[in-house]
Amino acid sequence: MLRRLAPRIILIVLAIAVAGILLYPTVRYESMSDQQREHLQNTGELSALKSKIIRRGLDLQGGIHLVLEVDVPTLVQNLATNKSQLFNEVLQKAVTLSQSSDQTFLDIFLQQANMANLRLVRYYPDRGIQNSEIVSNLQEEANDAVRRALEIIRNRVDQFGVSEPTIQKVGNRRIIVELAGIQDPQRARELIQTTALLEFKLLKEPDLNQSVIEKIDRVLRRQQGSLTDSLVASEDTTQVREGGVAQEESVTLDELLGQSAADSTTAPDSTVAVDKQIFQERPFSALLRNVGGDIGVPLRNRNAVQRILEMPQVQEVIPPDAQFLWSADPEVRQSQTGPAQQFYILYLVNQDAGLQGGVVTDARATLGGTGSSAAGQPIVTVEMNSAGTRTWSRLTGANIGRRVAIVLDNRVHMAPVIRTKIPGGRTQIEGMADMEEAKDIAIVLRAGALPAPVDIIEERTIGPSLGVDSIHQGTRATVIGLLLVILFMAIYYKGSGLIADLALVFNLVFLLAILAALHAVLTLPGIAGLILTVGISVDANVLIFDRIREELHKGKTVRAAIEAGYGNAIRTIIDANVTTVIAALVLMQFGTGPIKGFAVVLFWGVISSMFTAVFITRTVYMMMTEGRTLQKLSI
Repeated sequence: MLRRLAPRIILIVLAIAVAGILLYPTVRYESMSDQQREHLQNTGELSALKSKIIRRGLDLQGGIHLVLEVDVPTLVQNLATNKSQLFNEVLQKAVTLSQSSDQTFLDIFLQQANMANLRLVRYYPDRGIQNSEIVSNLQEEANDAVRRALEIIRNRVDQFGVSEPTIQKVGNRRIIVELAGIQDPQRARELIQTTALLEFKLLKEPDLNQSVIEKIDRVLRRQQGSLTDSLVASEDTTQVREGGVAQEESVTLDELLGQSAADSTTAPDSTVAVDKQIFQERPFSALLRNVGGDIGVPLRNRNAVQRILEMPQVQEVIPPDAQFLWSADPEVRQSQTGPAQQFYILYLVNQDAGLQGGVVTDARATLGGTGSSAAGQPIVTVEMNSAGTRTWSRLTGANIGRRVAIVLDNRVHMAPVIRTKIPGGRTQIEGMADMEEAKDIAIVLRAGALPAPVDIIEERTIGPSLGVDSIHQGTRATVIGLLLVILFMAIYYKGSGLIADLALVFNLVFLLAILAALHAVLTLPGIAGLILTVGISVDANVLIFDRIREELHKGKTVRAAIEAGYGNAIRTIIDANVTTVIAALVLMQFGTGPIKGFAVVLFWGVISSMFTAVFITRTVYMMMTEGRTLQKLSI
């Protein structure tokens, strides 16, 4: 008997042992106290343990649900070259109309371009001749941008360390991101939204910088109505005073911009700190300070300076090949006559980048080495491909002595002086607030830049309290369903029903072990799949037991009736389960989110039930009948 049944028994014991090994981390984790988890967290063992457990989905664990939309207008604007005022007007009008229309932005853009007799080939020379052809090409580019954004976001989230995120495309321009158990929602949002456009831009010469500031001073004086076109700047062009030396006074934004109370769009208490000694002659310069040779803007003045720079009259005096960019974060500098202040640094840089971040092959967050300018501080080391290495070598070799701004998403992280030619294609980015920021920047540089900005149009933060209630209710429903099925089988099929109940328990154990092995996420629909599996797993035994009863009624022996019962029922069982498996596979392939979670549990539940309901129960019957003759079967 043992020789014939040994392979079956060994297989069953082996399956039970493997299931126990796979479920042990989950049982251990769920039975641990908060103090024990904290201890493992401190020793670094908790993350390894959590990687082996059955994870909970967003609906059970809490987290954030984001709906993102790719900014197609910005993509269309970025792809254009030689942009004119008419192009900008048509683009802006299309953006405005698309916000209140059922038509897509590109359809409205095409209509507005045709109405304005705007030939798009001037701005998109390599995308066709006719406007309709060009817009069709832009539509393909937008679709590709959404697909690229989907992959880039997935890569970023994977490196961020979120367990089993849900990232899927919805419609033409939207992406749904669900991050379960996230501990820092703000950091996750910033990581997902960051465009991560890395650029290296040369700073303009100081003389041009000062000339532009003087022109902006004239614009503001003209705005205030106290300067004629023939008035020249005072001979004292000591541009910006040293931070702290300036004798500051507060003025309102309305006074600064020359607005009347009726025209005012600012809050009544909106004030800025100006250098009162030069405010009358140079109102814009009065907002600025000299910070280590750079143009510093006190923290309270930043919004006012940004508003001034966005004025159409000011935009006209800024050279077309130049732009103002802010430092990534404010810097704390000690003033000479007062306490330390926070300053944003304002840079005038080339409009066109000498090198862009598409050439980056690797980026790593680390600490600056001893002897460097960022010793002990978080930095990001960047390595480039061969094309980037050649361009970077040429750029640094031709501009020794000049400063180059390292720009990430239009924010200057640092602007070092080029001391020597850099031929190796390796550089570093400094100026990060902490190691977390450095790691996030390294992540987005490695994963790639988003082809267009993504906007969060819907956000829901789901608390874990809902998950706790759902887990309790789902567990209660599963246990009640399991007990009712066990009770029914034991009463209706007697001893054979107890064999089916044993197979049912094994089925649940194997199914949970499979989910743990697959690192699957258990959601509310997944719990529903578990409950459904309880019913499916005994369905096969019901068919087998009824066939055995029929054979016993025909007068066959117990052993013959069991053989005939399994032989006659197996075809029906396979047919029924194959159709269920096909349905589950379709849901797994085309379903998303909760539907896919349900399908995964259903699929593996059916596979497991075939093993337990047919193989294990048959083995038990073979052990009962092997070597002896049963006169009666409890069924």
